[in-house]
Amino acid sequence: MWHIIRAVLLLAPRIIASYFKWMLSYSKKNTKTPIEKRYKKARKLILVVNKRLRLDVLVEGKENIPDETCCFYSNHMGAADPILYFEALEKPVTFVAKKEIEKIPFVGKVFRSINGQFLDRADLKQSLRVMMKVQDSLSKGEINWVVFPEGTRNKDHMGKLLPFHHGTFRAAMKAKVPLVPTVVFGSFRLLYMKHNYKKYPTYIKFLKPIYPSEYEGKTTEEVAKIVESRVQAEVSFQARKIDHSRMVELHDKFYKFNRIY
Repeated sequence: MWHIIRAVLLLAPRIIASYFKWMLSYSKKNTKTPIEKRYKKARKLILVVNKRLRLDVLVEGKENIPDETCCFYSNHMGAADPILYFEALEKPVTFVAKKEIEKIPFVGKVFRSINGQFLDRADLKQSLRVMMKVQDSLSKGEINWVVFPEGTRNKDHMGKLLPFHHGTFRAAMKAKVPLVPTVVFGSFRLLYMKHNYKKYPTYIKFLKPIYPSEYEGKTTEEVAKIVESRVQAEVSFQARKIDHSRMVELHDKFYKFNRIY
């Protein structure tokens, strides 16, 4: 945890300057600034944050990302998962996040600045409105989206994924865009308080996309199961092994394969 406090203190002047220079104006609904410029600003700041947090991000499968507008469906292991996407993607991407994120200082503004949407899971009507906005954005080819279909962080990092909510697939399927199963791993360790590592290995991999022609005629329940099984297989048989190998390189006497630290 101390490395986070240290990073925040070192980055405070830059974050505050960014807040007044572009976060406030870019986070307004009526901003006329192109999303490419807004994302570039946000990404530049987050890459600096990642460096200060000593994140070592391994990115794989970028060749699987379609040229056309798409929707990424990712497992969710830690609050830091979204920043792995900024590290991996130069092309603009945005997120569906829980409403609590909007209230976090600076973080909420960054999400807003790149057209992020905040979901109130306790309000069905509000959730439907949000997903309709996502569908409309995908249909118009405005920006790629990231959705975490588990709905919340999975704290059992050595167990099974939480069930993927099939409703989160409806917007992308109606917009008829490719679905890109995505695996993230290791980000949970960033906020773990016990140990202070010289580097925090993290991992993001984009799997082969599922195109509209492949999911045409299938229900959202069926598609959710397909994506979940692909992500689960990658987490179980690849991501954990890669994470283990990279953690062993740190030669940390406290590290154990079957624990989160």
